[in-house]
Amino acid sequence: MAPSPNEWHQTTAGRLFRYLSTYIEDAGLGRVYIAPFDVELGPKTVVQPDVMVILNANRNKITFSHVIGAPDLIVEVSSPGTVGYDREKKQRAYARAGVPEYWIADPWSRTVEVLTLVEGGYRSLGVFEGKAVLPSQVVPDFLVHVEQFFA
Repeated sequence: MAPSPNEWHQTTAGRLFRYLSTYIEDAGLGRVYIAPFDVELGPKTVVQPDVMVILNANRNKITFSHVIGAPDLIVEVSSPGTVGYDREKKQRAYARAGVPEYWIADPWSRTVEVLTLVEGGYRSLGVFEGKAVLPSQVVPDFLVHVEQFFA
């Protein structure tokens, strides 16, 4: 069994969820979930992303107990013990399932990398920190400074 997430991980995931849910749900754009909530990416691939966004166009993927299919945005908060898994195994699974956008938040470096799906693989739009806002294609007017996720 994997160890529980640490305080930095939980705080960062909570802040990402809070800012995304305020932006998306208050505007009526979709739903935002925080782990643990299963996502069935395929017949034998079930994951629990730290935070996920499902826009209204894909609300049919939401069931009472889990999500079936690719969310519009997945956010993983890296820990020293999970960074390789987040950047390799999960990233490949998310790309295969067609998750359009994947963010990797790192509480230690206080950065967020934005990855977008291009021809079946992820392309990095960059690693952002401080007062930068994320160039999201899923939530394009999300004007929260990266530093606010780690304050």
